[in-house]
Amino acid sequence: MTRLDLVTHPLAYVREQRGWTQAHVASVVARGRNMATWKQKVYRWERRGVRPEPAAQHALAEALGVPARLVDAHPWPEWLLYAADAGGPPVAADGGPVSAAWSAHHARTTLAGTVSALTDRRGFLILSGAAIGALAAGWSEPWKLVPQEKVVRTLGGGRTDHELVAAIEKRLADLWILDDLVGGETTARLAVNDLELVTGLLNNSSYSQAVERRLFRVAGGLCRQAGWGAFDGGRPAAAERYWHAGLRAAKEARDIDGGVYILSNMAMQRFYAGDGAASLALLEASRASRGRLGRTVLAMLDTWQVRAHAKLGRRADAARALARAEAHWERRRPEDDPAWIYWMRRPSTTIEPNLAMLELGQPAEVPRNLSGWVDLDRDEYPRDHALALTVVATAQIRMGEVDAAVATGRRALGLLKSVDSGRVGDELRLLLDRLPDDRTAREFRDQVTEET
Repeated sequence: MTRLDLVTHPLAYVREQRGWTQAHVASVVARGRNMATWKQKVYRWERRGVRPEPAAQHALAEALGVPARLVDAHPWPEWLLYAADAGGPPVAADGGPVSAAWSAHHARTTLAGTVSALTDRRGFLILSGAAIGALAAGWSEPWKLVPQEKVVRTLGGGRTDHELVAAIEKRLADLWILDDLVGGETTARLAVNDLELVTGLLNNSSYSQAVERRLFRVAGGLCRQAGWGAFDGGRPAAAERYWHAGLRAAKEARDIDGGVYILSNMAMQRFYAGDGAASLALLEASRASRGRLGRTVLAMLDTWQVRAHAKLGRRADAARALARAEAHWERRRPEDDPAWIYWMRRPSTTIEPNLAMLELGQPAEVPRNLSGWVDLDRDEYPRDHALALTVVATAQIRMGEVDAAVATGRRALGLLKSVDSGRVGDELRLLLDRLPDDRTAREFRDQVTEET
């Protein structure tokens, strides 16, 4: 584990990158004032969540090479994520530049440096807007075919064959279903175990060109799954590390659908973090392969764009994106679908567009759109079921139906007992903040506090 794996605040992360101490930061912002006092302030910024005064933020930004407009446009400490861009190319959490050459060598080294990312407990996103752009651009560049005369390097060890890769691919498909049942935290760890095996095979065994491509493909899928689990469990920095490595693996495998799935997961994490602009950039990068994507995948991308537009307050754009998603859904051909998109439903009945409607002040449509989840009496998808019920309960509160909201919230809470999802638990706790202060609501608050 590197020192950066232990960082818990963006300022500490930037200091580690620059080799700065807290005293150095204090000297940058003190401007002739009491140095000892400012050292204590820097400590409180990192450890106590205290927000620096604007003058101190601008002084620090100047020293880091971050334009003042970014400080004004982004709240503390979000603008610190742009500091990496000022000192050179965007940097990934494993220490390698996001803009490094897209090659088999860099895919292998990035995978090897990412296996331990679940130890990364930073509660913030680690890629700035420029880094996201560089990563998406690298994915979208024209695909280079591997020359037929490529000589497979023998790195030592035994020879990996198709039978072994097929067994790992089957385990990955099983993880998709397990994730639906138990949530991300558990399946992330299982995916990482298999990712460690695949990384070892890529770096230490011999194999044919065809097997190499399959190894990179399954490595990308395992990174996607590990990243999803980290995101679902509330570890956004770890998720980004897995997805970065997964994109490189998918590029080497020429797995277009797999890379699009990773980019779309990154986009989802971004709009959950409130960054609609970065989310849209990632979703548009996914569309660079538009001619090769099935209608169901395009419907998914448009469905998630609805939420990204809502984050930016763009009601008309959100409505157009949902209409496009519905049109793609109507014209889908299941035989064109990648296996991983088995979970996709009609766009208007999925969770993200209905969360967007809440954000755009349109709660009345939500219970009707999600009625399939409300009426569901089976537990095939307990995490998504719980999240959908939480969204419906929020809509009911907005419409003044508090008793109904509490009843719906209790159903969601019951489902969460069987699934490990910090993301859905957070949404349920946000629901509590919207309830009035009456006896029924207080009893429900106590129940959620006790059981989550």
